[in-house]
Amino acid sequence: MSESSEYNKSGVSSQGAETALSGLLKHVLPTRKFTDRYPLAADIGYFANVIDLGNGEGIAFGTDGVGTKVIVAELLGRYDTIGIDCVAMNVNDVICVGARPVSMVDYIACSHTDPEVFDQLGRGLAEGARQSNISISGGEISQIKEIISGIDLIGACIGHVSLDKVNTGQDIKPGNLIIGLASTGVHSNGLTLARKVLLGDSLEEQKTRVNDYEEFLGQTLGEALLEPTRIYVQPVMEMLDAEIDLKAMVHITSGGFCNLNRVAADNIRFVIDTLQPVPEIFNIIQDRGGVSEAEMFEVFNMGTGFCLVVEGTKEVEAITEICKEHDLPCQVIGQVEASQGKEVSLPTKQLTGKGSKFTSA
Repeated sequence: MSESSEYNKSGVSSQGAETALSGLLKHVLPTRKFTDRYPLAADIGYFANVIDLGNGEGIAFGTDGVGTKVIVAELLGRYDTIGIDCVAMNVNDVICVGARPVSMVDYIACSHTDPEVFDQLGRGLAEGARQSNISISGGEISQIKEIISGIDLIGACIGHVSLDKVNTGQDIKPGNLIIGLASTGVHSNGLTLARKVLLGDSLEEQKTRVNDYEEFLGQTLGEALLEPTRIYVQPVMEMLDAEIDLKAMVHITSGGFCNLNRVAADNIRFVIDTLQPVPEIFNIIQDRGGVSEAEMFEVFNMGTGFCLVVEGTKEVEAITEICKEHDLPCQVIGQVEASQGKEVSLPTKQLTGKGSKFTSA
């Protein structure tokens, strides 16, 4: 994504984030040597990591937050769903390593402690936990008015996985099929760009427009942006319990389909040639913001919130049946090909993704 992209203009620098991460990792990566008794089972950079507890057992561990989606909640004065988003962003990452989510803790940084707001936050967290079959085992409220205005919501999740079941996509090979599971909309990535395009640059303008009814959406702009992130835990756990051979599980978050490049297998190309139906919210963002195809597929999930890589049609049929039971739209969206290096190809859009960036062919 170039520094002249719409996302960068909205205040989010992808290049800056990568530079910051490099500076952080040069200090963090060597800490793996500090705990020889509990080694890590995967490299840093996947959706979650796994701590080897011995005796073939591991704990998966990950953390994430809801980003600036909390601003939409503040604009609407409605906080009862962003807890679902917080749980979703964590558990959807943890299942990618083949782990069953077990419990989560939350961290709320705030400039106030309005009881009604916190009651609503709790309701959302509880609903997310119910959908994920996990507990909320603790948390922290940090009143830091000097640093933050409003609220920030972050979580950390653990899960259980046998070490021989840890999945980082290491067994993917050419000929495998890619199944896309539908998203519910924007989820919890790209909200800074979406707000600026749909609601305006300033918070005052956004307050005015957040309740505007959008005929193409059949709801207000704020309601569309606040739609909770879909939680994929129950259907994916059913697939694993049924011993369906899932070669990889990939959460489609920031970076879009480029998240497929995070799997461990080398010299493969993920060819996405049949897209899930793209929710209208994305078409509106692209049209009104003048956002390029490459940037849309870099920033947003574009209708596909999770991907599964499988051997063939036998697995597709079994997965389709489970998804039907959960009212979860799914379809084969592509296949894996041999390649030099690793990349994602969207031939219908003439886009190629390497690392976390798409470029036009």
